[in-house]
This record gives sequence, structure tokens and C-alpha cells, in this order.
Amino acid sequence: MNLDQFLDRIWAKTYTCNEFTCEVWQHITGEDLTQRLQDFLNGTGSFIPIDTPESPCIALFNRKNADSHVGIFFEGRLLHLTQKGAHYVQLEIMQGGFQQPRFYK
Repeated sequence: MNLDQFLDRIWAKTYTCNEFTCEVWQHITGEDLTQRLQDFLNGTGSFIPIDTPESPCIALFNRKNADSHVGIFFEGRLLHLTQKGAHYVQLEIMQGGFQQPRFYK
């Protein structure tokens, strides 16, 4: 599956990594993740944690003194949105400024 159509997305106050992740997840799986992800990030919902990434799965990154960052692990790479735009990169590249990612189904 080609996800290049998402690489033109731009971060905005109303379209962050959360909305981006939901849009891509729905494209890949057909599931609307919006409420489930919002509940999870607010501490009221849950996903199933997995030890190693599976395609597709949710990748959650934490930074010290910053909000969580979320993306999708798909076919060996991470698709995510930052203030610099959308990126589809090897997971190792992404881990630079973040603590160890956690993966969820």
C-alpha cells in the first residue's frame, strides 16, 4: 500500500500528529480511531500494548517536558507528522529526540 498521498500534510493547531495518525489509520484499516485515540491520550481509554512493532500499529513517543507524539508504524517505517511536515522514516531515525517508543494495537 502506498502512503505517499499523506506526505503533503502540514501541521496546524487543528491538525496535529493525532489527527494525522487517525486519518492514516482509517486509510489503512478502515477503522475510525479518533475517539479511541483521544480517550487513550486522556488516560480513559486503552490500546493493547505490544513488545515489538507490527504493521500497522500505533507508535507512541514521549519527550521530557513535552506532549506525547504519535504516529503509525507501517511496513517497517514510521509515518508521522511534525511541525516540519509529514515524514515516513525508518524507526531508528525517529528515536533521536525521544524516549523509547511504545507500540499498541
